[in-house]
Amino acid sequence: MPEQVSIAIAGSAPPSTTADASAASLKDEPQRSVEGWVVVVTGVHEEAREEDLRDKFSDYGAIRNLHLNLDRQTGYAKGYALIEFAARSEAAGAVENASGAYLLGSQINVDFAFVADSPGAPGLPHRINRSAPRDRRQSARPPRHADEQRTRERSPDRGF
Repeated sequence: MPEQVSIAIAGSAPPSTTADASAASLKDEPQRSVEGWVVVVTGVHEEAREEDLRDKFSDYGAIRNLHLNLDRQTGYAKGYALIEFAARSEAAGAVENASGAYLLGSQINVDFAFVADSPGAPGLPHRINRSAPRDRRQSARPPRHADEQRTRERSPDRGF
């Protein structure tokens, strides 16, 4: 039976560490919004109020802004909230410690609202450049036939 020989190249990491590093590089990196670090809280109980969320998340740092979206018909929370912190460390503390915690009997999930896409990450959709001009020849509408004419109907009460 032949012996297996492993060769280490100077400056390279062992294969297991390289695989771990590439998997870590695929993880999305949190991004700062215009004014601060925003986390999204899902699984919020329908009877939760802003004060309940402030009490829960003020332990992790100063809250700059808190938005709890309410249903117009019922007045109850829709199940998510956006909370903005000034510092990344405060937002990261909320994500790490409050995710999986309970608020008014409901388990909540906390994550960063804005993340940078990892280019080439498997399973992630690529962004579409919507600012690029669209080629008119590739329109979704079928082309008009020569016998179809575009007519404009006028309203009968205008008398034209």
